[in-house]
Amino acid sequence: MDKILIFDNFLEAFEIEEIIKIIKENKWDWGHTSNGVNKYETPFWSMTLNDFEFLSKYIKKIIEKTVGKNLNLLTVYANGQTFGQDGTFHTDYDEPNYYTFCLYVSNIEKNYVDIAGGYINFKLPDTKAIICFEPLFNRGIFFPSNYIHKSTSFYRYIMDLRIVVSWKFIECI
Repeated sequence: MDKILIFDNFLEAFEIEEIIKIIKENKWDWGHTSNGVNKYETPFWSMTLNDFEFLSKYIKKIIEKTVGKNLNLLTVYANGQTFGQDGTFHTDYDEPNYYTFCLYVSNIEKNYVDIAGGYINFKLPDTKAIICFEPLFNRGIFFPSNYIHKSTSFYRYIMDLRIVVSWKFIECI
């Protein structure tokens, strides 16, 4: 658990607004799944964002400074989920020194998060415990990519798209 880092109010208002603008002005692709191989997985929306320097360079530097690591970016993308489009448990990379940073972009207020859903769940290594983190707007979560995790969609009556931007890194050693 001590390797999962949570950063509330991660970005300045103008920075998160720029991310929202990039997402609004670009196209979602349908059919992404957590593992990409299981025909029984529920597909959801995704958007490749590697070509946006604001995300791949500017925000990357903020992430590096915040977590205190020198990181090489492998990819950056957004996932979008509506009701029923839950992910399945997976790892992003199995090798050590790989990390994932997720940023909640959907604007769910703290007082409504319990009725909204949209959590990220982790199976903790060497335990039988599963922990989840709430999808608070502008919350960043940094974790080793070999941690088993999954995302869940918003509950039935939340009409918003659950949007998370994810950066995948390998640590420079």
